[in-house]
Amino acid sequence: MKKYLLFLAVIVCGLCIQCSSSEDNDSFVDIDAPSNPSRLIASEVTETTLKLAWDASTDNVGVASYSIYKNDIALKSTSSTTTVIDNLLENTNYTFKVKANDAAGNKSGFSNSVNVTTKFSSVLQAESGSIQNYVGNLIDNFPGSSGDNYSEPNNSELTIWQNGISFMLENKLNEAITEFGKLAYQVIEFTDTSLGTAVFYIVKKKTTGTNYWGVYVFSKTPVKSNLVLMAPHSKYDTNTGKQALYCFKNNQAKALLLNGTHRCNNSSTSSCSGTTSACGSSSSYRISDMAHTTTSIFQKTTDILFNTDVNSVFVQLHGFGKTASDPYVIMSNGTRETPSTDYALKIKDELLIEDNSLTFKIAHIDTDWTRLIGFTNTQGRLINNSSNPCNSNAGSSSGRFIHIEQEKSKLRDNEDAWKKMSNALKNAF
Repeated sequence: MKKYLLFLAVIVCGLCIQCSSSEDNDSFVDIDAPSNPSRLIASEVTETTLKLAWDASTDNVGVASYSIYKNDIALKSTSSTTTVIDNLLENTNYTFKVKANDAAGNKSGFSNSVNVTTKFSSVLQAESGSIQNYVGNLIDNFPGSSGDNYSEPNNSELTIWQNGISFMLENKLNEAITEFGKLAYQVIEFTDTSLGTAVFYIVKKKTTGTNYWGVYVFSKTPVKSNLVLMAPHSKYDTNTGKQALYCFKNNQAKALLLNGTHRCNNSSTSSCSGTTSACGSSSSYRISDMAHTTTSIFQKTTDILFNTDVNSVFVQLHGFGKTASDPYVIMSNGTRETPSTDYALKIKDELLIEDNSLTFKIAHIDTDWTRLIGFTNTQGRLINNSSNPCNSNAGSSSGRFIHIEQEKSKLRDNEDAWKKMSNALKNAF
């Protein structure tokens, strides 16, 4: 009997030990962080990508993942001890470091930091085909009316851009490419095969760039060397960007300036005078509205072209919704003054040859007309020598700025309509 009781006691004791052991396992809490990753290195650095690798961390239970930090901001996670970083800007410095994580949420300290500067490409890229299709596709992909994709350039960026444009105009392409590259822009040498051997230089944002400042095109050997086409509202005024491109190509004008986003893309307002209901209720212009801000690449490019070539004339194409009392075309030189060479009147006469059903109002001739005459346009104010293009209307006309508002069906609807303006500009210039 004693032996039997002793046997039962041993069994019960064993069960208690098992129960106690099970309870201990269920209550186990992992509070130990992994060791810090070590020997982080960067390799295979290109203009926009690089590879990171590091020695594994150790942990009492096990490492679940690693968090990668770029410039002190968490970028991505991986379970591996190597990773590829992409979507970087060229010729830009970055700092990377890594943390280890276990399944319980414990995090290690940082690894060592590595500083990396991405490579810089100074090679002129070549393309060929139809410039109308190539640049037209860029226009189609400009960001729309929201998203705050557009940001104002700072003074340093404006200076770099000025250097790049100046080098372009001096045909110093390598120097221009270097300057534009600092802003994640590039130069494309484009041969338009539909025009034989006509060559154009396209300055555009790189794929990985984040500066939506517009597209700028220059003829290598312009036929109309005094004509500059501008479309500041190509995502809002239907087809004006592609119409300006069509006119630029078929006249082989000196330059083409296109905005980079919808005019309402950024919600911040411009400090320049004037209001619009284009983005909703009547309010100040947006900083993404290239015709109504002076702190822009669009304005800086205008300024350089205006001061570099005293013979250049800037034709800016717009569109409007015609009411019953409106003409089909409203033109202005930005003032009520009649210049010695009246390009607005010349363009009107040539447009009437193309389509004699068109009707017109011209601000310096029809002086009682006030609708859509572009007096607050900052490029017009600049070209007309306003003392303050942001806030002061010009007092006199230089004769070098033409603001054209167009009804859609007769002039903007398709290539047949664009041809009227293209031919009118050809004959007026």
